[in-house]
Amino acid sequence: MKRIVLWIGVGVTAAAVAVLVTLLLTTCLFNNHTFAPATCTEPETCSRCGETRGDPLGHDYVPATCTEPETCSRCGKTRGDPLGHDYLPATCTEPEVCARCGDRVGEPLGHLFSEATYQNGATCMRCGFVEGEPVAADCEGLALTYMEVGKPYPYTTASYEDYDVDVTGTVEILDHKVIAGDETFPAREGYEWHVVTVQLVFSGEDAQKNGMQSAMTYGDYYKTDAEIGTGTDENGLRPFVAEYYGMRVQCWQKTCPDEEGGWFGQELRYTWKEGVLVPCGYDGAMLIFYHFGLARDADRLFLPAGKVLNGDALVFRMR
Repeated sequence: MKRIVLWIGVGVTAAAVAVLVTLLLTTCLFNNHTFAPATCTEPETCSRCGETRGDPLGHDYVPATCTEPETCSRCGKTRGDPLGHDYLPATCTEPEVCARCGDRVGEPLGHLFSEATYQNGATCMRCGFVEGEPVAADCEGLALTYMEVGKPYPYTTASYEDYDVDVTGTVEILDHKVIAGDETFPAREGYEWHVVTVQLVFSGEDAQKNGMQSAMTYGDYYKTDAEIGTGTDENGLRPFVAEYYGMRVQCWQKTCPDEEGGWFGQELRYTWKEGVLVPCGYDGAMLIFYHFGLARDADRLFLPAGKVLNGDALVFRMR
């Protein structure tokens, strides 16, 4: 009888254990939940009983791109529309390029070059890129004497009494300044005045006997065939033409009355101011002293530079 009871007890105990194990594995009777991680739309959820804990994570949207809408980084859900490309206009060297993602379409425009000028090489009219060298100025390579401020230079011209007799003195640029304008030199928008003080000095027997006849003109360093006007306007301005960035631009010259002139002891001396009105930044205006015989032959004083630029000419470039 004891053996039977023992076996019954053992059987009951085993059955209870089996039931307990089953309850542990299939139910949450003992608060033994198995929670699945929360998602964007669901909180943590027990896979056995469905009990929840906490809150859904919510969507974590990555910003929209040119080709994709806002997209959740966790679940892939989308919202809205792609932004679309924001193409910048094509340039000479780049096609249309999206400012956001760098996508490229089409081809670069390529450069659209103007002709080279005396100031610049061939220049792209769209982007300003410069290719090559400027056109050589007419005065480049000429054997000319370029004057410096404050230095007297020997100057040979014709005597006043006899044009076939030469006299030699000196010519000097005493000073050079750049101004917008003043009472003597009227201002003009977009232009600037180059004003110089000139001094001629002659001495010696030929000068005392026959005097002297000086000659000067203005010119363009870049284009020496520019014409000089034959007369002046009501302000005493004489027109001449210069070549500036591929354009023929109007300039003006003005000669002021002598500050001093005549014989001073054994010296025949004249001092006066000359001014040229040129576009701001232009560096090609030239004051040229030459032998008066050339002007006599041409029957005019202000000759084009190309007719007087020779080895005897003295040139002051206003820059």
